[in-house]
Amino acid sequence: MLVAFWMVQRLTREINDLQRQVMEKTNKLSNHQKYASRLGGSTILGLNNIAGLSPELLPRATMFAQYSDQASSMSAMQNLHMMKMMGRVPMTGNPMMQMQLEYSAFNQFKQEALKALKQQEITQMNEVEKEIQLELNSLEQKLKIKEKQLESYKGLADKQTEQMAPTFGLR
Repeated sequence: MLVAFWMVQRLTREINDLQRQVMEKTNKLSNHQKYASRLGGSTILGLNNIAGLSPELLPRATMFAQYSDQASSMSAMQNLHMMKMMGRVPMTGNPMMQMQLEYSAFNQFKQEALKALKQQEITQMNEVEKEIQLELNSLEQKLKIKEKQLESYKGLADKQTEQMAPTFGLR
């Protein structure tokens, strides 16, 4: 009889722990999805886009924002320089117009580089989301098994309680 009661208590603790883990994984998955959607929805990942992310992802988002800005600027400079070297940037003769033309080309190159970098980050986030989802599915399966075991032991404990209850000669 005591074994059934002990198992009910043990399984209840295990179920509570699994439910906590499921909740944590669900939150983690939600946070990663939120970050990936912010990456996909904005042209530049800046402080206003990063605000509101989970503390877990805030350092990653901040570092990515800095890295992507620097890397895309460097890429744009290199592309503009190559275009100048190849003679593909027309010479206008007007310094102001020339500067505007080069600035426009630089911005276009930078946006293309940013888009590629963001897509890489989104792909990485999608992989992390898949891993979290697999872990979540595993936890949910364990939870279902433990809940079935708990119901079984509760039924056994109820039967044993009935059998052990004094009848005072009334049976």
